[in-house]
Amino acid sequence: MRRVGERRRLALSCRPVSSIRFDHVEVFVFRRVGRRIELLVLRRAPDQALAGVWQPVTGTRRRGERALAAAAREVREEIGLEPVRWWALEYATVFFDARRDRLHALPVFAAEIANRARVRLSREHDRARLAQAGARFHWESQRRALAALRVEVLAAGSGADAREVTQAVARRPATRKTKTASAPRAARRVRGSNRGR
Repeated sequence: MRRVGERRRLALSCRPVSSIRFDHVEVFVFRRVGRRIELLVLRRAPDQALAGVWQPVTGTRRRGERALAAAAREVREEIGLEPVRWWALEYATVFFDARRDRLHALPVFAAEIANRARVRLSREHDRARLAQAGARFHWESQRRALAALRVEVLAAGSGADAREVTQAVARRPATRKTKTASAPRAARRVRGSNRGR
């Protein structure tokens, strides 16, 4: 029984909240050819989930791995390259996985590769293209990330300088093994193309 003037204590309770996962990264790789920007897009191989879908470099973070380290590792594994410059975008890709009742947040990075860099595809992808005007991505969130890349890095001037994280990327020896594909696909140079945008 409460005494006069005594406040009733309310129990704190929260309804179940869907978990938020921060376990993937996305990297938009591009090169400069004069004043032109060419974006590298990768097509998922027929034996992979989402076969035939065009996408930027994407991948899963390992336990305890920092997002930028995961991004650099995924670029090495998926295309066999060490970019010359890196940026961390303010934009983050967010999507809801209804099957698992989970919200995913992906940090987005931009990486510039050398003009004559040779792409070595992993077995996750069967084709790569350098698209001048952009790419036809399957997911709306990736199209929004591409728009953020244009604003935050490619046209941002001093804003791009503030977002640059090149010095924070740990350099690895060039001899590090990657999950590259079979010999015919392993050392193919990707040529610029507007097709498949």
